Amino acid sequence: MTKLLPAKHLLLIAAVCLFLAIVLIAFPQKETTNNAISLEARFEQIDQSELTFADIEELTPTAQAIPKDFKPDTFSSIYDLPTPEALRKKNSPPSYVDTSVEIKTGDSLSKVLTNEGISTQDIYKVSQADKKQKSLVRMLPGQTITFTKNENTGELTKLTLVVDKLNSVTFERDDKGFNRTEKHRTPDVIQTYKEAEINSSLFVDGLKSGIEQSLLIELASIFGWDIDFALDIRKGDRLSLLYEEKFLDGEKIGNGNIIAAQFINNGRTFQAIRYKTQRGSHYYTPDGLAMRKTFIRTPVDFTRISSKFNPNRLHPIFKTSRPHRGVDYAAASGTPVKAAGDGKVSFAGKQTGYGNVVIIDHGRGYQTLYAHLKSFSRGIRRGATVSQGKIIAYVGQTGWATGPHLHYEFRINGTHKNPVTVKLPNDDPMPKKDLKTYLPYAKQIMATLSNSHSPAFARKLASLNN
Repeated sequence: MTKLLPAKHLLLIAAVCLFLAIVLIAFPQKETTNNAISLEARFEQIDQSELTFADIEELTPTAQAIPKDFKPDTFSSIYDLPTPEALRKKNSPPSYVDTSVEIKTGDSLSKVLTNEGISTQDIYKVSQADKKQKSLVRMLPGQTITFTKNENTGELTKLTLVVDKLNSVTFERDDKGFNRTEKHRTPDVIQTYKEAEINSSLFVDGLKSGIEQSLLIELASIFGWDIDFALDIRKGDRLSLLYEEKFLDGEKIGNGNIIAAQFINNGRTFQAIRYKTQRGSHYYTPDGLAMRKTFIRTPVDFTRISSKFNPNRLHPIFKTSRPHRGVDYAAASGTPVKAAGDGKVSFAGKQTGYGNVVIIDHGRGYQTLYAHLKSFSRGIRRGATVSQGKIIAYVGQTGWATGPHLHYEFRINGTHKNPVTVKLPNDDPMPKKDLKTYLPYAKQIMATLSNSHSPAFARKLASLNN
């Protein structure tokens, strides 16, 4: 057919086609989103009574056949996603772990719990529960902290500070934080009797007889106003005591107070009974006199008496007969010197011969002097008030002294008395209203003590009474 058309026509047709092609390429037709779709459905009525099984199978939409070994779990597992670790632990049943830590020097609650993996949030919460009482702030070395932690979540659920065998503080977690409770246990207390005979010293023979050191120290304190345990002890002296022992769950946890005690010293018998009045618990004689004296017998721990009270002593430096109106207690330089009784400092300074000296006025005409001191304690000056046993100075050898020692004088109304032998006045007696109930009690306690004596102790007492 192209052969029948002239060449010019063919060129014209080609040019038009090329032009249309360029137009279509440069300006494509816009797509319409709202194209109308014409659907035509042809429905055919079917009488169900005439349907056969083959017809129903033909009409049912085709679907992928379900495998014979199909299981629901197999299908669901295809879509399972891994549970986050934190969520898994949180939803897991709790697993509690108990830990116990002994407090050491320099430890704090934060330090101990942080080392055990407890969060700062939990440490803060338990601290807030103890904000007023501050038991956790006052922890001491040797005490114990026990705590329970949920191993899955790391949460602190319970914490207990064991203060001692009888007292503890527990913090338990609740919805708001931690709830604080205190627990106090009461031990079983029984009365125990012990006695000893002294052949060398109070402590050596007391320990051999099964008396604990703490009880021997308390015993020396009770009789310390009447007996000088450095100078007065003699071979054959005897002691007996009735005291408390504390038990918890069948185990001994310590000793209580000495209820009553008796001491036979160089032919003299001393008895003491513990009794509580409105002024507190103190020791009294069976007649109600205070065992505590207004003055302690010896105001310094010494090694020996280097010079006794002597009105005609030969002075070691001047080699002349000069009265020695006190007692010299040899002791190491720097040994503490205690006030013999309550009073007021009337002098603290230097005096010729005495060196550094302290003089205390105790009232009622009593005065004590302490000389050759190395130095004074802080606050010791004229007018200062001191109590019995307070450290007022330290042993030295100032003034006319050939070695470190304490020169101690005891004066009554200006007259010098021998500090070793002077009769010391008793402390204030028991109030009369307490004495009425005390005397029957003292009789009962002394009967208990007497019935507990061994035959040897009883014979010793009988020989002294005859």
